[in-house]
Amino acid sequence: MNQLYLALPNPDQNWVSDCQTKNFHTRLWEAQLLASFREQGLLVTQPCESPDFHIENRLGGEAWVEAVTANPTVAYSHFNAPSVDPPTTREEIFFGPTALRFAKTLGNKLDRRYDQLPHASGKPFMLALADFQAPSSMTWSREGLIGYLYGEGAQEIEINGHLQAVAMPRKQLLGPSQFPAGLFSDSRHSGLSAVIFSNACSIAKLNRVLASGLGAPDGVRYTRIGAFFDRTPGALKNIPFCLDVTSAEYRQLWPQGYEPWSAELEVFHNPYAKYAVPFGLLPEATHWFEKNGEKVCRSFYATSILWSKTLITDSGKPAPQLEDFQAKSDPEE
Repeated sequence: MNQLYLALPNPDQNWVSDCQTKNFHTRLWEAQLLASFREQGLLVTQPCESPDFHIENRLGGEAWVEAVTANPTVAYSHFNAPSVDPPTTREEIFFGPTALRFAKTLGNKLDRRYDQLPHASGKPFMLALADFQAPSSMTWSREGLIGYLYGEGAQEIEINGHLQAVAMPRKQLLGPSQFPAGLFSDSRHSGLSAVIFSNACSIAKLNRVLASGLGAPDGVRYTRIGAFFDRTPGALKNIPFCLDVTSAEYRQLWPQGYEPWSAELEVFHNPYAKYAVPFGLLPEATHWFEKNGEKVCRSFYATSILWSKTLITDSGKPAPQLEDFQAKSDPEE
């Protein structure tokens, strides 16, 4: 974390003190964004107070990025905080309180009209969102972001004796506020080009990147438990896994031979954006966009992790096994 801070071109004057207070998670997200951008070969600068970053590549692509976090209504410790239960119904997952929290968080930033600032005007503008609204929420909150952005979820329905995933559209989020769903469903927010998201902004991410590349400290084992996205056409279930972060099997999940910073980075494109973000600007992210009226996903890495927990244990004791966790539904990251 210290090295990432030193690598920032022009960090906020409150950066260090924020890391010592309840704002630590917001600075953690900025540091992870810097690492992800630099890893993809981008020139990252901070020439103005807002937005947080200006990124550009050698091909002439550029964009402004403002980092934002979905914060809890009641503060909690991010270290070993007890997990909260995820939503139980498909409608709650896509359109419930999680989606509403994202809507308010993004709305507060949109109201500031960063895209209309003189230095940002006429350029792609993105909001980079990380979720800290509740302990462990980033393991299941991603669907809430999709539901809010596109006004669409997914559900399993039996058709001709076979389960199939079908769209579940909705124009309003659940709850008495009746907050509109579908930020990207029309041109009202054309100044927002895309939303960047990661389900792995955590201290565990810092640990895994180093451990997978350089090895774990003596006497310690890092184990990642979670679920891979199954890319098999028509697949409706994920693929559970439990791997030692320093193992060859884990390292071979990525072409670099270690876990990259950008592994979980996703870019949700606004189909009505006035200034579209070139895919080549963030080549190692997963991109979601519309093509011929359909949602399309384009991934750089073959491995996509839907959720995970990272355990740090004594290397002298038996390694955690997948069956120890398959009955649990409270992932942490």
